[in-house]
Amino acid sequence: MAFHPREGWIGNGRRVVNRREFLRRAAAAGIGFPTAAAILAACGGEEGGSVGDDGGGGELVVGRPESPATQPIYDDNPPIESGLDAEPGPLRIYNWADYLWVRVLNDFTDEFGVEVELTTFYNEEEALRKLRTGEIPVDVYFPTSENISKLVAGKLVQPLNHDYIPNLQANVWPFLADPFYDKGSQYTVPYTVYKTGIGYRTDMVDEGLLSEGPTPWDVFWNPAVENIAGLYDDISEAIQSTMFRNGVEVHPADASPEEIAAAGDALVELADLVNIRYTIDGPYAKLPEGTFGVHQALSGDIVATPYYFPKGDDPSVARYLWPPNATANPAKGLIANDTMVVAKDAEHPVLAHMFLNYMLDEAVTLKNFSWVGYQQPQNGVTPDNLVADDYVPEWLESAIVRPEDFEHELGVIPVPLEPDKEALWLDAWARAQAGG
Repeated sequence: MAFHPREGWIGNGRRVVNRREFLRRAAAAGIGFPTAAAILAACGGEEGGSVGDDGGGGELVVGRPESPATQPIYDDNPPIESGLDAEPGPLRIYNWADYLWVRVLNDFTDEFGVEVELTTFYNEEEALRKLRTGEIPVDVYFPTSENISKLVAGKLVQPLNHDYIPNLQANVWPFLADPFYDKGSQYTVPYTVYKTGIGYRTDMVDEGLLSEGPTPWDVFWNPAVENIAGLYDDISEAIQSTMFRNGVEVHPADASPEEIAAAGDALVELADLVNIRYTIDGPYAKLPEGTFGVHQALSGDIVATPYYFPKGDDPSVARYLWPPNATANPAKGLIANDTMVVAKDAEHPVLAHMFLNYMLDEAVTLKNFSWVGYQQPQNGVTPDNLVADDYVPEWLESAIVRPEDFEHELGVIPVPLEPDKEALWLDAWARAQAGG
């Protein structure tokens, strides 16, 4: 299950979908993000196997950090040839809402003389459905890394021709230019990187609370934060962080039924203990307002926090802790990246490749970062640069993602769930959302 933190919101702050109602319906029906089986069935294939080159689905090859995967390339889905001229456009981009600065798209239009059409989605379930059915024309799509194997097996994305993307090897952190889920970057280039930690206000929460329990995550179970604590309204983020608080030793995707149920029980406990609230915009909007004193936070959301403080208030009270970097009581924490791909049926594949290369240009990534708040993995961009050049205030330097964070022994990279585990997660989450 992968739900992006910006899911479900539009620019004016209104929520498009009642997420709790969606999750209750999903749990009751046993649905979530389309499984590999559903994608392959729609494409004529079978999960876990190959059906040849007759236009059907392909083989599901799932990589993990400890066992990287090279995604297969099929005869009926080859990369484009080198040396082709770019199509006249328009370039059609399919992305999360509020996850790409429109000015960057306008700059692409000015530089290459082509129009760009941006369509947004609110969750990957919606995006995959529209890609499978061809409901909308797509050239470039922005999926999370956990779902690349499903996209490749379903033949919904096309392999890349790196001749058109020199910035990949020149500018990107080497391990993300050759990622475990897609060795050789045969189908993907990285978009943003982010880690999940704890955002808090020093004027509302005693910093000592984060080291008072066995893990920093225990702060959400501390009665001292009653009525000012929030978690993401997001099954993946909430359950995995709760497992880290519970001391689950295996990867969350490998947790036992008992450990999954215990995570649900711990979340249920929060309803009465601290009156926990679940939000999507809590870290970057509600923390600055003072609605929350502490909130589970992705690094990209907390970087945006200063821009949301009311005029006259002091944004320097905002702080960020990634639990693996805690001094007194370090604990596991999530770290991940999103990607960019070219849709299999892209009408403008050369132009799409050019756009991927453009988005890997250092100057472009910094411009996009200045609005989105989510960092791109660039060799030439260092924490010192980001602070010195006023992209990130000094008091939030801890929210900057460093290459070594991906190698931290307590850093956990999300991986896909097996269908039987997904059903258990949905059940635990439904209980948490219902307060028991």
